[in-house]
Amino acid sequence: VVARLDSLMSSFLGTSARNIGALFSFAGRYRCILLLDEFDSLAKLRDDPQEVGEIKRIVNTLLQNLDARDDVGLTIGITNHPQLLDSAVWRRFEIQLEIPSPDLALRLEMARAFMVPADVPESHIKLLAWFTDGATGAELETLVRSYKKLRAVRGDASEEVFDVFRQFATMNSGRLSKPKRALLFGDQANLISALHDAESPPFSMTELGELMGRDKSTISRIIKQDRKTKKSD
Repeated sequence: VVARLDSLMSSFLGTSARNIGALFSFAGRYRCILLLDEFDSLAKLRDDPQEVGEIKRIVNTLLQNLDARDDVGLTIGITNHPQLLDSAVWRRFEIQLEIPSPDLALRLEMARAFMVPADVPESHIKLLAWFTDGATGAELETLVRSYKKLRAVRGDASEEVFDVFRQFATMNSGRLSKPKRALLFGDQANLISALHDAESPPFSMTELGELMGRDKSTISRIIKQDRKTKKSD
């Protein structure tokens, strides 16, 4: 049984607690796995000064139902914000697993998988992986989906790939790191140099030319000029 706990929240006094009770009552009829998604929406710290008194009643109800479910079935809670969880909630779970954000190698594989059935250059895949350092798998999937939609609308021209990224960054500002976001909207020479100097993943001159819609000699000249300018500064 999969339940998004944020959907159980109500602005009416006492309704959220009753919704929790109804959920556990339903799951308790079966020896099933109860998956509680967005767990932090209900299992918040009871001493959080930003929360109203109702949250204490909600957390207490949740704790009671978790205790009552011990002998009935397996309960799994999922959260992206573990720091928000009440300490008493942590004690109700025997195992706590942290799933880190995907590393570069995994982001590359995920980007390739999410890109199917679209046929795009490998340089675009590498660019997606490079820009999403620190992103979750879900965030990468969202970016790829947006990329595919925008590319379908605007065409396959390689030189437009950064326009696609800029549109995505504008609409999803929190999903890209500030330094890489600044490169997107800054001077193109800085972006080319940053990609050329990247070790993970490395971009060849051919790939940079493909991304920028320029030949290799032009890319090389831009990089040399950018380095000369930075040295003089």
